[in-house]
Amino acid sequence: MSTWRGLFQKGMYRPKAVLVGVLLRKDHNVPTLHVQGFLCSGYNRERLLDQIACDYITCLGSNLPQQCASDEFYFRPRAEAALQYLTDIDDLTPERIQDHVGYVERLLRGIPSPEESDGIEKEIDSSLLKQSMKSFIREFKEAEVWRSDPTLYVKIPLFATDQVLSQRDGSSDQTKADLSKIFRQIPSFLSLAVKNLRFPSEISLQVARDMAQDALHFYTRDLRPFMAGKIGEDQELLIKYGEVLEAWERFHKDLLRVPSRKSFAIGNDDLKGIFALSLSYPKSPDEILEVAQCAYENTQDKITALARKIDGSKTWNRIIYEGLPSVSSPAEVMRLFQEEIKRLRRFFSSQDIITFPLKEKVMVLQTPSYLQSLRATASYQAPLTGNTKAHGIFYITPGREDLELIAAHCPYLSAHETYPGHHLLDHVRIHHSNPIRRQIESPLFYEGWACYSEQLLDELGYIRHPCQQLIQLQRQLWRILRAMLDVKLHTERMSLKEAAKEIESLGFSPQRARRQARRFALTPGYQSCYFIGSYEILRLRERFSPRLDVKGFHNTLLDGGQIPFHLVEKRLQERVNENG
Repeated sequence: MSTWRGLFQKGMYRPKAVLVGVLLRKDHNVPTLHVQGFLCSGYNRERLLDQIACDYITCLGSNLPQQCASDEFYFRPRAEAALQYLTDIDDLTPERIQDHVGYVERLLRGIPSPEESDGIEKEIDSSLLKQSMKSFIREFKEAEVWRSDPTLYVKIPLFATDQVLSQRDGSSDQTKADLSKIFRQIPSFLSLAVKNLRFPSEISLQVARDMAQDALHFYTRDLRPFMAGKIGEDQELLIKYGEVLEAWERFHKDLLRVPSRKSFAIGNDDLKGIFALSLSYPKSPDEILEVAQCAYENTQDKITALARKIDGSKTWNRIIYEGLPSVSSPAEVMRLFQEEIKRLRRFFSSQDIITFPLKEKVMVLQTPSYLQSLRATASYQAPLTGNTKAHGIFYITPGREDLELIAAHCPYLSAHETYPGHHLLDHVRIHHSNPIRRQIESPLFYEGWACYSEQLLDELGYIRHPCQQLIQLQRQLWRILRAMLDVKLHTERMSLKEAAKEIESLGFSPQRARRQARRFALTPGYQSCYFIGSYEILRLRERFSPRLDVKGFHNTLLDGGQIPFHLVEKRLQERVNENG
C-alpha cells in the first residue's frame, strides 16, 4: 500500500490531520525520532525534504484553510490539504498562531542546506520551501498581520461563504450543512478580530469598513437569493443567517472604535525584508527604485517617439483618449472580453513559442460584489490546488464608468489574466508533478510572467496598430510607476496624495487614482512584482533564448515552477549545458 507521503508526492493525498508537532487536529500514534534537533514523525533521512514539505503544507492547509485556498493571500502556500477544510474558518487566536509559528520554525531548522542537495532540482525545492516558511514566520511573528490587517478578518469568512456558492452541483442538504457550519463560526471570528487588532493603520481600517459594507451587500443581495433558490425558507438556517448579518453590522461599527496609527508605511527595513525573505529577491528598495526610474525614463522616450510618429501635434495621452472605442453598456464590455480570450487562445496555441497545455478552460464572469473593493478591474481566480478538473475564472468589473477605457485595454488585460498569462501559468502549476512547486507560488514570478505576456502581443504581431501599441507602452509605464510608488510610499518619501497625482498623470481619473494609491498602501512589496518580475524575465531571455530558442526558453521557464529568478538562471544554464 502507498504511504501517505507517497500519495503526497503524486498529488493524491488528501490529509485529514497534521501528523507531527503540536498542531494535531486529531490524535495520532505516530512514532517520532530526533532529526537535526527537532521532532519528526518517522522521518526518512533520504527523503527528509519531501517529508518536511508535506508536514508544513499540510499543517497550514488544515489550520489556515481559507488563506491557503485563496490566491488573495499570496505569501501562503496553495495547500491541497485546504480542500478538506473549506467550511472551517481559520483559527487566528493568539495561542494557535504562536503554535503555528513555533511549529514552522522547528520544521525550518530541519531543512537540509543547499550544499546537501542532490542536484539543482533539489536545491530549488529546498530554497522554495525555505522561502515559503520564512515568509510565513515574517508575516505572523514579525509583521503580525493578524494584529495589523483588519481586512484579513473580512476576506476569510467571505471566501469561505463564496466557496459554498461556487459548488453549484452540491445537494440542498449539503449546501445547508456547509452554510450552517460557516454561519456558526462568523460571529465569534469577527469578535476575535476586534480583540486581536493592535493599532492598524487608519487607511486599513477605512478599507476594512468598506469591505464589511460590501460583505453586507453580498449577504443580502447575492447569498439570500441563492439560499432561497437552493434550500428554500429553512427557518433554522435563516436564524443563523440573521445572526451573521448582525455580526457584520456590529463589526462594521466596532472598527470605528479600534485604536489606529496614522502612518501605513512599513519602513525601509521591513520592505527590504519582504523582497529578501518573501520574494527571494536580492536587490534593496533603493536599488529597485533606481532600476525602475531608469526604465520609466526609457519607456517615456519610447511612448513619446511613437506618439510623434502617429501625430506630431498631439500628446500620447490625447491620442489614446481620442481613439477610445465606443462602448455603450457593461454587457457589451463582457462580450468583448469573452471574444478576446477566444482569439488569444487560438493565436497562442498556434504559435511555436510554448508547449500549450491540454484541457484547460477559463470562464469570464463579472466580479462578485464582495470582491469589487478588493480586486482590480480585471483579475484572475485559479482553481483550488488539487482540484484539477475545475476551470479558472477571469473576473471583470465593467461598472458604469470608464467603459471605453476598459475596452481599449481589452487585449492586454485579457493576455495578462488568461492567455498566455495567469491562467496558463496557474494551469501549469496546478498540474506540476512536484508537490512543492505545485503548492508554492511566487508573486514576483506570477505577476512578472503576466506583464511579460502583454508584451508578447506586440512582439508576435497580434497587435499591429500603432495606437494600440501606445496603450501597451502606457501599461508598461503604469507597471514601472507602481514599483516606484511601492518603494516611495513605504519608505515615507511620498504621501498618498502625491502618489495619486502621479497616477493621474498616466490618464487615470482623480477618483480611480485615489483608489489605486489606497490599495498600494496596503500591499507593500507586491506592487513592485509586476515590473521587477517582467524585467528579470526579459533579462534572462536576452541571455538564454539565442542558445535555447524562444520555445525552449519559455518551456524551461514555466516547467520549473514559480521559483526565484537566481534559480531560474541556474536551471536555464544547466539546460544550455545539456544541449552542448
